Amino acid sequence: MPNVLVFSGPALPLLNMAEEMKPDGWELNVVMPSNSAEEVAAGAAKADFALVFGHGVSDAALRAGKNLKLVQLCSAGFDGVNTTLAGELGIPVANNGGANAIPVAEYAMTLMLSTLRHAVIADQDTRAGQWMRDDLDGRDTWELFGKTVGIVGAGRIGSTVARLLRGFETNTLYTDIVRSEKAESYGAKRVGLDELLSESDIVTLHTPLDSGTRGLIGRRELGLMKPTAILINTCRGPVVREADLIDALTGKRIWAAGLDVFEQEPVDPANPLLKMENVVVGPHVAGKSQESYPRRVSFAFENMRRVWDGGKPESVVGV
Repeated sequence: MPNVLVFSGPALPLLNMAEEMKPDGWELNVVMPSNSAEEVAAGAAKADFALVFGHGVSDAALRAGKNLKLVQLCSAGFDGVNTTLAGELGIPVANNGGANAIPVAEYAMTLMLSTLRHAVIADQDTRAGQWMRDDLDGRDTWELFGKTVGIVGAGRIGSTVARLLRGFETNTLYTDIVRSEKAESYGAKRVGLDELLSESDIVTLHTPLDSGTRGLIGRRELGLMKPTAILINTCRGPVVREADLIDALTGKRIWAAGLDVFEQEPVDPANPLLKMENVVVGPHVAGKSQESYPRRVSFAFENMRRVWDGGKPESVVGV
């Protein structure tokens, strides 16, 4: 029966679920960040599969995994694995098959509405006994209804955002290297990145982090956006050049931002973005929900079983 090397943090709910949901006879060998490189390599050498929860897979572990048939991620992002090396070694890498698309899309919507309506400031002021400061009297508060929203990356998460936006009757644009029939079925129009940035009232990022998207949004791109525009990022921090974003916000070249991810995580408490009232922040929690966890684990075991039975894995992001 399969030996599964599980890469996990010590307190992740996914780990407990994996123990409960694993197929009969499957062996889970858990390694954590505290394990030595030698221990991880020893585990990889015996493993048929790598199941990744809390952190990435090192190059050394990939090379040691002579029998690895699949690296199965429970995240949508795959930047924690060297997919080029995995491809050279003949190890496919798969993400979570869209299992967290709903919570990430909902959180992106939450950030949009929170920035437009100053929800965090309103909450803090009310708790502090300050009743409706001038900033909250409606002159600088906006509706999502009818706005132009640009989606950068229209995969499972981005297309789910497009579906949610229908209730707000937005003019929805998207840009992607491939056409998304699903996003278009929800009324989104495919355009180039520059057009999307210049036309959108809100730009929401849903692209993986790779060599083509690292620093995708920088000074030039932010300069194309409207001074009233909002940038939402729930994918990966390094997709945005953070120093350029700080400059754009402080210089009022864009209006606000909603960020669940940062270039450095955990975020530095001294990061200027944390001091800005026109920025709503989160600690990389967009994909976390009670409903998404069992979907992720179920998909992971189904995909590994598919490979164990001689089939091809689904949701492959690396050859």
